[in-house]
Amino acid sequence: MLFNNRNSRQSLLIEVNPYQILAAGIDRPDTGPVTIEVAAEFDRSDAEGLRDWLATHFEKQTSWLPAIAGFVPPEALLHRESIVPRRLSDPGYLPDLVQEQYKIENPAAWKLLTLSPLEGEQVAPEGTQRPVLVCGVSHTNVQAMQQQLLDQRLLPYRLELGILPLLGAIAGQQKRSGEKRAVVVVVIEQEHTVAFIIGKEGVHTPAPVRHGFSSIVQAARREFNLDRAEDIRDRLHQDDDELLLRGSKFVRSIGRDLKPLVDSYEMTTGQPVGEIYCAYLPPALSWIAEPLAQVIGRSPLVLDCAAWQASVGINAAEDLKPLGQHWLGALSLVAQPEGAAEATAAKPDAAYQGPWRVDCRISAALPSGDLVRRRFVTNAIAATLATAALVFTVWLTYLGRTLEAEISGWQQRIADNKRQVDALDADTRALGAAATRIDSAHALMAMPYSLSELLMALGRNRPANMQIDSIDSLQTGLVLRGSLHEPSDRAKLTLDQCRQQMLKDPLIGTRFTSIGLTSFSRRVEADTFDFELSFKLKEAKP
Repeated sequence: MLFNNRNSRQSLLIEVNPYQILAAGIDRPDTGPVTIEVAAEFDRSDAEGLRDWLATHFEKQTSWLPAIAGFVPPEALLHRESIVPRRLSDPGYLPDLVQEQYKIENPAAWKLLTLSPLEGEQVAPEGTQRPVLVCGVSHTNVQAMQQQLLDQRLLPYRLELGILPLLGAIAGQQKRSGEKRAVVVVVIEQEHTVAFIIGKEGVHTPAPVRHGFSSIVQAARREFNLDRAEDIRDRLHQDDDELLLRGSKFVRSIGRDLKPLVDSYEMTTGQPVGEIYCAYLPPALSWIAEPLAQVIGRSPLVLDCAAWQASVGINAAEDLKPLGQHWLGALSLVAQPEGAAEATAAKPDAAYQGPWRVDCRISAALPSGDLVRRRFVTNAIAATLATAALVFTVWLTYLGRTLEAEISGWQQRIADNKRQVDALDADTRALGAAATRIDSAHALMAMPYSLSELLMALGRNRPANMQIDSIDSLQTGLVLRGSLHEPSDRAKLTLDQCRQQMLKDPLIGTRFTSIGLTSFSRRVEADTFDFELSFKLKEAKP
């Protein structure tokens, strides 16, 4: 049996990721670092193995075992989005934004939160437009994860989106080491791959790529001429020279899609990308990181886990084997910044629990850990139900005496109003038919937007701090209106450089003779200017 310190909190650390279940018994004293007493790894579907391990190491735990849990849900939402924070005070702003931008049909069934992409702190409902991380997870996925934990007699008092503390841990490590280059965190799931770029402007979230671990399996099937899924899995878990030699072929589809995203980030921000970190890969599949980094043209991230644990307040028991890099996500759930005390200001049931920590629990669906409270609530409910039954019986007796008279009266009124009801039904059917025709017409008229080559050229040549609001077409050319976020002493210079760069573009320079600045005014907000550019078409040659 673990844990003998009476002044500590004993619990289980568990992470459920796309490949494994990582579990560790931890000792959390009131002050000082967290101690990892024992740790184990299980296959993603090995619930029975986890149950046996818990019975062996927590045999005296007859009630619920408290757990700090992290998971990677299949329908998580984590996107960098530009919003107006002061509008977050409107309860409907964020759900409406999520429904419109990410096509989530029922945002009310999701837990949503906005974090700073640089510090991971909750965004206050104040200020003007700025980038944020929109985080969310559906209640369905949370309830499924909670039930999976409850089936193991685990009571989560924190259930977090595992990717958030992992990104925070890597960002903190980059800051401590003074690394100036960005790092890419890659999560290879079954059918797609997600990349998160951590740089000087915080976390960037490129679009997912369409290839995942299944593309590696298909490539291995062709290379080794194997048919059975078990044989392919066993071969991919054999980390030998032949596998490493062919590794780049297996990850080529994923790397080919990730490389443009990384190159685009470097061109957009001007910050180079140094290393690639493949999250959640078990030791048997850790060989994937090196060939994938080579295909992308970068190097794999190598982390000294022991040094990192010491810097974030995590100790390991003397007889515990060193934990590998794939434990970084699980350990980040209990990591504390260097020199910082554990946050206590957050309410237990609040979603935001500190930087990079979002508690996704649905507390109403969890049992209470206080047995006395459970019994009191049970007895109170039983007494309330008995009293309600007695009152209900008396009420039924009273209603029985008056119900017949009421029914007769209502039946008479229904008969008197039958003609009006029939007319209303007919009008309703006619209205439904008309609505169906309108919906059909709307569906026929709706067409997807398409971008012309000219629009794409304008987008390529605009500065990052320029926003294009409208483009009007005239007989003599185009009028482009927008806003520029730039200090006053550089605003016009930036616009002049932009006009010259646009005229050098083959798609713009061959169509327009000149680009003139016809309007330039300053907004009330500091360092924001409205402008108008006129594009004059070249005269057609006879």
